Amino acid sequence: MTEYKISQINNFLMRKQHLSEETKSQSVLQVTKDIWGLHATYASTPYLSLFNRMINFKKESLDRELQEKRLVKIRCVRKTLHIIPKENVSAAFSATKESIQINSEKYYKFMGVSESEYEAASKSILELLGNNGMNASEIKKELRAEINLSPIINYMCDLGILVRGISKGGWKSNTHTYYRTDKYLLDINLSEYSQDEARKVIVSQYLSSFGPLTITDISWWTGFPKTGIKKILDSLGGTEYVDISGLGEYIISKDDQNQLKNIKENNNSQINLLPALDPYIMGYKERERYLDKEYFNYIFDRSGSGTTTIVNNGKIIGVWDFEENPSPVVKIFMFEDRNIPKEIENNAREIGKFICEKEVMVKICDDMTPLDKRTTGGFMTPLKDSSS
Repeated sequence: MTEYKISQINNFLMRKQHLSEETKSQSVLQVTKDIWGLHATYASTPYLSLFNRMINFKKESLDRELQEKRLVKIRCVRKTLHIIPKENVSAAFSATKESIQINSEKYYKFMGVSESEYEAASKSILELLGNNGMNASEIKKELRAEINLSPIINYMCDLGILVRGISKGGWKSNTHTYYRTDKYLLDINLSEYSQDEARKVIVSQYLSSFGPLTITDISWWTGFPKTGIKKILDSLGGTEYVDISGLGEYIISKDDQNQLKNIKENNNSQINLLPALDPYIMGYKERERYLDKEYFNYIFDRSGSGTTTIVNNGKIIGVWDFEENPSPVVKIFMFEDRNIPKEIENNAREIGKFICEKEVMVKICDDMTPLDKRTTGGFMTPLKDSSS
């Protein structure tokens, strides 16, 4: 079994993830396909993920791919909303719908909606939408509904009856525009795959986008049971094992193994300021490759959500945050060296300007409260209460 240094693997994965300078792309669709998808729980995350991976990325470039339906929003792996290529929608839906639909049904009932109320409301929503798209507020207004429509609409999306389109509120808005799936995605057959077939497709795609990895990683990312994953890997073929020094055995495709042989360590600084829930951070359960154990609670909260990170050559070295009021500022917290390199400061100014479209200040924070001691959602503002 071939052994590789962690730094070699990190360099390889930075290239796969389009996070190294020489692998940045000009195609939103290609980047999204190569990294499987963009986390979209928070509206701004996909834009910031692409900002790190593309040459001169513009927000309207992602909007255009969504409007032209080459990319689609769907709740899938880890019961999380993603933006994925249209050709992957059927497999993602069939692979994950069972657990997602059960949770979604429980949620609308927990919110006080009865089955009969759901049936009546969903029928009215479908009749109202027709060929048009509306957000939840518009639907509620048109139907003059007293009932809580949000869990109903979410359940309809998870059933594949509705689909989320681009927000009318801009790139930072989580207010989706909803369409009838049968009108919006005319060439998509959500029944194309059985669950077993779909899960095989998803595991294969994940291995291609994120390998080398472990069975624990696959189960974490997909939400599939480990026993099923082992069977899928056996059926796929074309996989090998590599040893990452100090970490043990990892699974890799033969194609990647051939490419990995030519990858050397990268001794040059390569800085990325990644958003919360970025695919590179959220792609793995086994995190020692890119994060020292003593800092786990600074990056991941108790539910496993990852915050905004400063990454150098594939390893997390700090945390960043953006505040717009009273004046725009990017805050920086470094795990070890408090004297930040000019490259980090420049990157902070660039991403700050991308966010607010004006020049920003950069401030160094002396401390940070670990996320496991913060309230739910604290990972979105990790340096809110930090001192400068």
